Parts: sequence; C-alpha cells; structure tokens
Amino acid sequence: MAPADPTGSSGPDFPPPADPGPRPPGNAPPPCWTTDRNQIKAWMQRNAPSLAELYEGAVMLLYINPLPGHVRFIAHAVREIRNRLPDAIAGPTKKQRLDYTSRIDAIVKLPGSRTLIADIGDTTAPRTTTITIDRKLAQKMAVLLQDHLTTRAKPLDAARRLFQTIAPENTTRETLTPVLEHWINTTEWFMRLTHDNKRTDNQCAAQELQHQFTMFESAIAAAIKPFFDTLEDLDAILEIANN
Repeated sequence: MAPADPTGSSGPDFPPPADPGPRPPGNAPPPCWTTDRNQIKAWMQRNAPSLAELYEGAVMLLYINPLPGHVRFIAHAVREIRNRLPDAIAGPTKKQRLDYTSRIDAIVKLPGSRTLIADIGDTTAPRTTTITIDRKLAQKMAVLLQDHLTTRAKPLDAARRLFQTIAPENTTRETLTPVLEHWINTTEWFMRLTHDNKRTDNQCAAQELQHQFTMFESAIAAAIKPFFDTLEDLDAILEIANN
C-alpha cells in the first residue's frame, strides 16, 4: 500500500502545491485533480456518493477555493469519511443506538439516586470520603456503562473492517497494522480540528494541512488499487508517517 511521497519520487501522484496557480483554459480540470484523486472520487461515487461529495468539496477547498473556515470544513469532511466509509463499504454493524435519555431517566428514578447526587455535590466533604451507593443503582449504572463500551464503534475496529473488506486477501497482522496505524494517526489529526477552538485558518500551516490530507488520500488510493501486495508499499507508509 503506497501513500503519496511529498517529494514526488514514488507513490500515488498527489502533488501538494502551495499555490494551485491559474485555472487551465477551457474545460480542462484544475491541476490538483490528479489521476489518483479522480480514481478516489470515482470509487466513492460508486460506493458512497454522499461521501464522494464531501471528498470533492474538501479537495476544492484545499486547492482551488479556500473559503473562510476551510480548515474546519475539510476536517469535518475527513471525519465523516472516516466514520461513515466503513459502514458504506463493509456494511453496517448490528449495534443498536443507545437511548441515553431513557436509560438515565430510569436510573434517576431509582432509590438512592438523589442521595448520590447530594453526596457527590457536597463540596465540604473531603475527597477521600467514602460514598455508599445502593446496589441496584450501582448495577444499573454498570450495565449502562458496559452497553456504552459495547456499542461504541472503536476507530481501529472500524478501520479494520474497512480495509479488510476492500482487500480481503490482506488480513494478516503484518500487512494491516501499518495501514491501520497510518489511517488512524492521519484522521486523528483532522479530528482535532473539527471544533472551533478560537484558531483561525491562517494559524494552520497550509503545507501541513496539504501534507496531512495527502496522507489521508494515500491510504484510500493504495487500498482501492490494490497496493497491499508489495513490501515497498508498506515501507512507504511507514516512511511518510515517520516524516
């Protein structure tokens, strides 16, 4: 699996120009729409059309028309693709959405819940004070916490489902581990940018944003080719991640 090499020496052709330059004449596509990007967009259009729109919009915001707020818009697009693509490609899991409101309402009605709230809210009690809790109340809370852990899709599990479905012949730990780590590390970078943290677009270096987006694209491009077959591809992932 070969991610893009920022130097342009190997891997998918994802040149990260600092300036996209003037639009080409006529109907020629902008230079940022490389062969690999067109392949990613076409693959998403076949398998997850709504996510294809987010991907296309992110590319345009990054290279063609960086509107105000584009850093967070791009980050949101990456987050949605990371969260939704596994279900779109591998099929939805059988997990059920937890009805937190009803579950918490039921817990609050149990004997001892009001006492627990009062005890926790007592600011005069030492932090080492032992608090006694009704057993039935504790059991209900424990079950809710367990259901939360069970139904919450972990990013690594979702990524594994995605890449195993795309390339089922490559399911060994040695093959998948660097791919999954590359995907999680890159998408986590964008996840940290999804919420407004009072930082403006110009506080996120354009070259770093392009570099991270290129790494995100490289994981998808390599998986759909498929590029899992050679050791050189895995080494390329590790090299770009380390750099």
